[in-house]
Amino acid sequence: MSKKMKISGFSALAVAIIGIFVYFSLTGIDAQEVDLSVQQEKINEYANPDVFITAEALNELMEDEAEDVVVIGTMDERGGAIPGSFEVWRPDYSGTDAYPYGGMANSKEELEALLRSFGVTEDTTLVTYAANDQHDSARLFWQFKMLGHEDVRLLDGGINVWIGAGFETGDALALGDRPETDYEAPDFNEEAFNASLDTVISAVDNNDFLVLDTRGQDEEDGSTTLSGAEGPGKIKGAMFLEYSDATAEDGTIKSVDELEEIYADVIDGDETVISYCQSGVRSAYTWLVLTHALGYEDALNYDGSWIEWSYEAYVDANQDVIDRTENGDF
Repeated sequence: MSKKMKISGFSALAVAIIGIFVYFSLTGIDAQEVDLSVQQEKINEYANPDVFITAEALNELMEDEAEDVVVIGTMDERGGAIPGSFEVWRPDYSGTDAYPYGGMANSKEELEALLRSFGVTEDTTLVTYAANDQHDSARLFWQFKMLGHEDVRLLDGGINVWIGAGFETGDALALGDRPETDYEAPDFNEEAFNASLDTVISAVDNNDFLVLDTRGQDEEDGSTTLSGAEGPGKIKGAMFLEYSDATAEDGTIKSVDELEEIYADVIDGDETVISYCQSGVRSAYTWLVLTHALGYEDALNYDGSWIEWSYEAYVDANQDVIDRTENGDF
């Protein structure tokens, strides 16, 4: 190799590194480089490998004109998107006015309207992705599966691995870029995915259930109360395992062996696991890991989570909830 070629190669690498640094400075999105073949091998070991997709596989899927695919990023105005994808944020799919508190998943009708506006049909492949942390894409994934939509996938590692793989970012699609459809939920089944308040109340002190607190340690021990909740505390008897324990340093989900080791001391396999957090987002990530990575069949996400539970305890003075709360300050 000539000296000129070596310099040219070095310059190209320098430009790429500088480009990633500038992108992070402007957007707050940290590029993550992963070995895509190793990542695919890891995914192949999951209970439902078709649910998870690598950046490389997503790029191929989007470039295939024969495929009907809609990609949706759960992005908090960070800037930059996967080209050809739509962008949404929590007010678009949660925080419905049907409740006196925020955070609850939007209704079936509201989600149907959102997907109609994105040109989704029953046969469309839906792919969700997020930035820096994958719990928001997991929450949207959970909501789409609750609609009964068949083909829903999650970009493992989000837009961070997309950038790290060298794929471009750009502007998101706008409404009208795909023709609106008459989409209706194929098989909406809330009870199979969501634990209601009454279900969680009955689950406390019931050996057939295991309530799993996936929040941060300071929330679990009552030393911190996040905005939206009415006071500190935890659901009585809940086991604690933070949602992020399932995430590798590069932002992707850990391997089956690692996940089994993490959850082995908490779940024995016979209970119905109900995961909760502040507003059902981080707990949706845990639900995704349990059901689709590990193949755990009996798992529910508590949509209301601590926002609803604390409202019932501190505002409505629901004695059933108060009696089943630890570390509270009533």
